[in-house]
Amino acid sequence: MPKTTLLTTTIRVPTFIEDVCRNVMAHKHADVSWYIIGDRKTPPETGKHCDAVSEKFGISVTYVDLEAQRKRLYDFPELLEMVPENTPVRRLLWHFVAYLEGCETLVSVDDDNFVTDIDFVGSHQIVGTSPEIPLVSTERGWWNIYETLREERGIPVFPRGYPWGKRSYQPEQKSVEKRALSVIVNNGLVLEDPDQDAISRLFWPIRITGMDPEFEPNFGLTPGTWSAFNNQNTAFSREIIPAFYTPVSTGRNADIWTSFVICRLAEHVGGVISYGYPLVKQVRNPHNFWKDLEDEWINNQASDRFVELLRSIPLTEPTYLGALGELLMGCLERLNTIADLPQAHRNMMESFFREYLIWQKLFIGLKA
Repeated sequence: MPKTTLLTTTIRVPTFIEDVCRNVMAHKHADVSWYIIGDRKTPPETGKHCDAVSEKFGISVTYVDLEAQRKRLYDFPELLEMVPENTPVRRLLWHFVAYLEGCETLVSVDDDNFVTDIDFVGSHQIVGTSPEIPLVSTERGWWNIYETLREERGIPVFPRGYPWGKRSYQPEQKSVEKRALSVIVNNGLVLEDPDQDAISRLFWPIRITGMDPEFEPNFGLTPGTWSAFNNQNTAFSREIIPAFYTPVSTGRNADIWTSFVICRLAEHVGGVISYGYPLVKQVRNPHNFWKDLEDEWINNQASDRFVELLRSIPLTEPTYLGALGELLMGCLERLNTIADLPQAHRNMMESFFREYLIWQKLFIGLKA
């Protein structure tokens, strides 16, 4: 299997993949394959389109419809139950499959992200390496990565799900030091219309025109300094793939809570989450912001307590997968001792940890 695997879930014919494949060819990458993961609403002509693009560019682009998904994962019925049909996170199934097939770099791509001239695959192949890049740290242990983006009217922007109690509307005092640590996740940043909370979108539109050259092409956060990141235009090294799962039960912001789990694991093991290139332009698919706000409501209220809980659990296991199990079990145990937590917040956290544990256990015993 090629070393780098791209994954996309879509309910549209994925015409955007041509530009990505053109970028891959322009930068002479021969170690790339792409899985397009279908769902109930995916148009039937998607398969033919993927075949045509694959033939045109000489890149393996495989459409995986629902029948093929069930066949491939026949021996893992619990996984099919965890990630039901008609959900936007269907590509999680192929995180598991790609790992089984030997994937070294996994790149999650949304169908409303459009590539620039920047080397898309090459930039994401920073994961699994230890480049010397600027690492940011703060005394509070939080930093808004969107401070590196330029909004055309100077409107402050935070990543979707960034805990409200951790937000500062003045530039954060930070230390920046170049260091070489292992990069486990790379979150490519977004021009034009990046990911932010629905409540922010209801106030004003934003437009990102560029990135601060001081932090180009990539920067990272020192282990122990956290930020929210999503799972679009995001790459994962092989060692972190088993530890990344976004529980369906948590809804729209599950990927954000998972980003905090990854921050906790990176803090313990010593890995780095990097940000920056490849920059993509986002032309967002239609959204009902009021519905998005409703879907984010409980999660946003609970996030400050959630991250405090994560940080309260001591970890000793040396691997990401082992430390993940330790963290999830520790959080479930400590959750029972928190007396003043609203029941809706407690229920969401408990479901998140229990569902995540099922994923973690699927990887226990698999060949690394």
